[in-house]
Amino acid sequence: MRHFLSLACLVSLAQPAHAQATSPASSPACVVAGSCPTPQWPKPRAYLDEPYPVRVALLIAPDGRVAGARVEQSAGRLWDDATIRALSRCRFRPARLGGKPVPGIIKMQHLWTLD
Repeated sequence: MRHFLSLACLVSLAQPAHAQATSPASSPACVVAGSCPTPQWPKPRAYLDEPYPVRVALLIAPDGRVAGARVEQSAGRLWDDATIRALSRCRFRPARLGGKPVPGIIKMQHLWTLD
């Protein structure tokens, strides 16, 4: 049985690539609370003897969609792919610079575990 333990913003490093730290009109990308579906257990079922975290960095486009993903801590390809599929269906608010939406990076984690 699967159990969804954590889905969290680890670091709000969603500063636009060209944003300056002192710019008051900039804001990082962020996930819309409650918008992420629970990742589906990969098939074929794989055995878990301990919790497996998957950490990903998501590139959030100016329209709030996931434009790319990079695994930063892997639990194996099946787990990584299932995590990215689910997190890509979350809703995001894009980063802003000068009030305009710009690309940004957000880091998230999912912990795969059995009940």
